[in-house]
Amino acid sequence: MGLDMYLGLDMYLLAEKHISGYTFVEPTEREQYHAVLNTMEATDIADKDSPSADISVTAMYWRKQNAIHSWFVDNVQDGNDNCKKHYVSREQLKELRDLCVQVTQNKENADSTLPTADGFFFGGTDYDDYYFEGIKETASRLTVLLNNTPEGWVFSYQSSW
Repeated sequence: MGLDMYLGLDMYLLAEKHISGYTFVEPTEREQYHAVLNTMEATDIADKDSPSADISVTAMYWRKQNAIHSWFVDNVQDGNDNCKKHYVSREQLKELRDLCVQVTQNKENADSTLPTADGFFFGGTDYDDYYFEGIKETASRLTVLLNNTPEGWVFSYQSSW
């Protein structure tokens, strides 16, 4: 097997939430904080003077979906492809979802709507079944996330290659 089978563009959309155990926050948030500590067996290691935790969930994972990655680089990362974590607004996710829906409804315009991009182990640049399946899955998953993610959660994008 070739090395490119293992190396490649891995992409993550993270949903993150900060929870607090301070006495001045709502009781339900304090309960969530203590439940997280108990579940993670972190009660003894959490700083009692700064009772807070950050939860990060992988909300979506892509592999070698270079058109989606290129969109994030251009629209979220100011053109800087640096493999760092970048905040993504819900409005930006709606924009990406809408573009994906456009591509699924009008495949002949895919190259101008969500163009593929070359890159080191980024995968193919053809507008083939792999491309269109990734676009379709992205539209579907982003719709679920946008409709079901409660307020208080924020999103970020990070890639690795």
